[in-house]
Amino acid sequence: MRKRNLLLIPIFLILLVMGLFVHGIYMNEVNWRNDGQRYQCLYSVKVTGLSGREVQGMTVIMVPIPASKEGKFFTPPAQKDPYFTQKLIHKTFNWSEQYHKGPYFRNMTEIFDNKEIDSGNWITFIAETEKGHMLGFKTNKTRLKDIDYITSFVADNFDVFDPINNGSPMIFPVENVSNVSSVPYGKYTKYASYPTYDTYVYLSDNLKEEENIFFFVYLNANNDPTEWPREYFGWYNNLLAAKVNDTGYVKVKAILGQKLGENDSLDVLGSQYAFDYYENKTSHVINETTNYTNA
Repeated sequence: MRKRNLLLIPIFLILLVMGLFVHGIYMNEVNWRNDGQRYQCLYSVKVTGLSGREVQGMTVIMVPIPASKEGKFFTPPAQKDPYFTQKLIHKTFNWSEQYHKGPYFRNMTEIFDNKEIDSGNWITFIAETEKGHMLGFKTNKTRLKDIDYITSFVADNFDVFDPINNGSPMIFPVENVSNVSSVPYGKYTKYASYPTYDTYVYLSDNLKEEENIFFFVYLNANNDPTEWPREYFGWYNNLLAAKVNDTGYVKVKAILGQKLGENDSLDVLGSQYAFDYYENKTSHVINETTNYTNA
């Protein structure tokens, strides 16, 4: 009996060590999973109709920036110290110094401010305007090129079921939100149609010409599939698509849609709003009467 008990000790120790390693490996997989497996936003800006234009002075273009309807920026997840079991794994396998802490996620300034983009020597900046914060692009080049900008970021949390009323990122400024109707969806609700709202773009005076400039600003946000079961995993998206032939602040219409679980999608790229833009480049500058809430 005593020999059997003595044999159980090394077996227990082996199992303990194996358990520690399994826990460390599992937590590494959780902590270092890719950004698409988190609360992630993909943000894209295309401004066309600029290439080949000859201008004088500084050219400035501003577009809506990801923020809640109140203008609050997202909060990135906090960087955390790894568990003891993870440190054991890192030490055993001589992992590099970057793994001594958990992953670091960039904040708003680090993502959007003072970045040079490949197309046209444009420099980004976060602008404080009379309309609220916006994302700016500036260049002193005399011959312009189109803007093609894309980035992504991770937030600590947001609500894909009712992003408008629960502080989730939209394309801000946000004014005159349409009536939002919701229907039950499991334990939650979802939108019954496409909400729309007004926002702004800005063009400096040296762009005052007859030719249209086309704006396409898209924000897609998914919730964390590791936290939500399949039926509640999904995303919402915001779209601004407009042709502009004015300068200064121009009010334009944006639209928001959803895709949750395996249910019918309100993806904005499948809305009448998007069809109008893609098929005939209909302008969504605010002077038109088209209603897209039930499109």
